[in-house]
Amino acid sequence: MSWFVVDAVDVAFKRTRVALLEPFDIWKWIKLAIIIALASGGGGQGYNGPSSNSDFQDTPSSPFSEIPTLSSFIDQMPMPDLSWVIAAFIIILVLVLLFGYFASVMDLVLVESVTKNDVRFWEYSAKFLRMGLNLFILRLALRSIYLGIFLMTALPIIMQILHYPSTNLLPLLITSSPSLIAVLIILSIISSIINSFIVLCIPVAMYSSTGFIESLERVIANFRRDWKQMFAYWIGRMFLWAFGSIAVIILVFLLILIPILLFLIIDAVIYFVLSMMLGETAWIIIAPIVFIEIILLILVSMMGAVPLRVFMKYHVLTFIEKWDPGMNIPLFDVLENSEERA
Repeated sequence: MSWFVVDAVDVAFKRTRVALLEPFDIWKWIKLAIIIALASGGGGQGYNGPSSNSDFQDTPSSPFSEIPTLSSFIDQMPMPDLSWVIAAFIIILVLVLLFGYFASVMDLVLVESVTKNDVRFWEYSAKFLRMGLNLFILRLALRSIYLGIFLMTALPIIMQILHYPSTNLLPLLITSSPSLIAVLIILSIISSIINSFIVLCIPVAMYSSTGFIESLERVIANFRRDWKQMFAYWIGRMFLWAFGSIAVIILVFLLILIPILLFLIIDAVIYFVLSMMLGETAWIIIAPIVFIEIILLILVSMMGAVPLRVFMKYHVLTFIEKWDPGMNIPLFDVLENSEERA
């Protein structure tokens, strides 16, 4: 029996090599690095809380008596104007939602870029604004469900704190931590499985003219038909991400090590010369230089992650080709081969 997750590695590696090195285009790498960075930007009831705060009385004999309670902690905090708190919360919430929406759009832009082997940031962004919104809404709904399940699990703790603000937090958290940790682990596993389905359904939705719900149903139907391939896919992807991440860390370290040493030497010489001429005001000139150097180092680090992310995206697309033969993804090399045969 052939395992598609293994067969896809060689094909994905060849496609990555062609896309990134044949020919090598530094501007293409930079655009991919920006897209990838923006895209990164995919309950149990085990707690038996006490019915009163008698178990956590702040008595001298209690081992946690010196730990600040929630009410004392709140009393010591300077309380800002409520309107400012609400305004800050709304601004942060809007920014988080906007970045989440933009990240969903960039996921689609990345798929289109590697599929066509042609990176067009603004054109693809405009093309997938509506589809990116649908993907964002789907992800937001799922995350809201996860959060709701976790809050339901933590509800006894929340009620205990609201009804008895003088309760010591540490023993309460220690008592409830096993159930909360178990819920977090279960939710993490479930969200990882669902996210893997969403990652697979993104190109299906893009290239079959269907919505995400219909594409997700198609992926789940394939899972029921050939669940062994999917289990192998999960295990294989886990190892690919693990080894690939280690390689990226080593690569990024090697890429930025020499520039860091070079920048340190240059900055030290410039600062020494300027301090002799301008005295303590030399930092006004050296600060923008350091800022530019930091931006360059961040950009180099982002570019170091490009090969892995592009390879993993090609691996997903290649796996879908083998796992779902009825799905025709217009990959650049497939189109070139068909034109040659014609």
